[in-house]
Amino acid sequence: MSDYRFLLSGKWVGWLLLACAAAALSLYLGGWQMDRNDHLVGENTKVTQNYRAEPLTGDEASAQFAAHDERLSWHPVELTGEYLPEDQVLVRNRPQNGRVGYEVLVPFRTEGGDVVVLDRGWIPTGSAANGMPDEVPEPPAGEVTVTARLRPGEPVVDRGAPEGQIATIELEELQERWGRSTGTAAYAEVFAEDPAPSVAPAPPPEPEIDSGPHLSYSLQWYAFAALFFVAYGYAARQQARNDEWDRQYAAEMERRLSRFYDEDGNYVGEGDEELVIRQMEMADDMPAHLKSLMRPKPQRRRHRPTWEDEEDALLDALEGGGRLEHHGR
Repeated sequence: MSDYRFLLSGKWVGWLLLACAAAALSLYLGGWQMDRNDHLVGENTKVTQNYRAEPLTGDEASAQFAAHDERLSWHPVELTGEYLPEDQVLVRNRPQNGRVGYEVLVPFRTEGGDVVVLDRGWIPTGSAANGMPDEVPEPPAGEVTVTARLRPGEPVVDRGAPEGQIATIELEELQERWGRSTGTAAYAEVFAEDPAPSVAPAPPPEPEIDSGPHLSYSLQWYAFAALFFVAYGYAARQQARNDEWDRQYAAEMERRLSRFYDEDGNYVGEGDEELVIRQMEMADDMPAHLKSLMRPKPQRRRHRPTWEDEEDALLDALEGGGRLEHHGR
C-alpha cells in the first residue's frame, strides 16, 4: 500500500471529492428519471385498466368531480342532466392531428343538482386571420345523457387569453369565472351524447401507451455514478505504475553513472566526459512520454526454472566438473 500514499495528498483527495460529487449528482438524476418512469408506468396502467371500463353512474359518478380518485383517471362516467351553454368557454392552443385548435368546455348540471365541467371535444381554428374558429357546435338542448372520461384538472399557467377563451383547464379558476359551485377535483372528456347533435366537436384521440426513454436514461446515470469511481481507481493505478517506472528509471540512471564515475566522483569512463554529461542531461530533460522509452521493462518473476535454465545449469556443471578433472591431473 506504500505505493498509493499519494492518495492522501491534497490533489488526490480533491479528485476523490470531485468523483463523489459527480456520482451523487448522477444518482440524483438517475432517481429523477426513475421517478418519471414510475409515473409514466402508472399513467399507462390507468389507461389500460380504465379506458374501456364500464361507466360509473349516478351519485358515484358525480362524486368524482368533487373528490377525484386519481386511480380512476380515464374511467368513463355516465351523467344525465342539461348543458349550461351560456357559460361555454374555449381552451386555446390545443393541437390535434397536426392542427391547432380549441377545446370546448361547457358546464353541465346533473339530475342531482351538481354542476360539473365537461370538455365536449376539439374544433380547429378557422380560415380567418385572427385564428378564431369558424363555428362552435352548440350542445344538445334539454335533458341529455353524456358519457365522458374523468381527467384531473390542469395547473395554472402564466399567460392570458382573449375574451371567451382560457389558456388552461384550471378548475378553480373556472369556478370563479362562472360564479357557480362546480366540482374542482376533475373534469370529463365527452365521447358520446344522447341525443346526439347533428354537429359535434371531435372527440379526443385515445392516449398512447408509451414507456418512453426514462428507464434507460436512469440506468445510464447509475452507470455513470459507478464509472466515476472506476476512472478514479484507474487513474490511481496508472499513477502508481508511473511512480514505479520513475524509480526504475532513476535506478537505471544511477547504474549508468556508476560506469563513468567512481565512488569519489572521479571520471573513469572511456571517451570524452563532456559527451557523457551532455547525454545524461538530455535524458534527464526528456518529456515523460519519451523518458518512459528508456525505462526498463518490468521482468516477470519466474516461480520455476525453464528448460533453458536447466540446460544452462547442466552445462555449467559439466564444465565445472571438467575443470576439476583437469586440475586433478
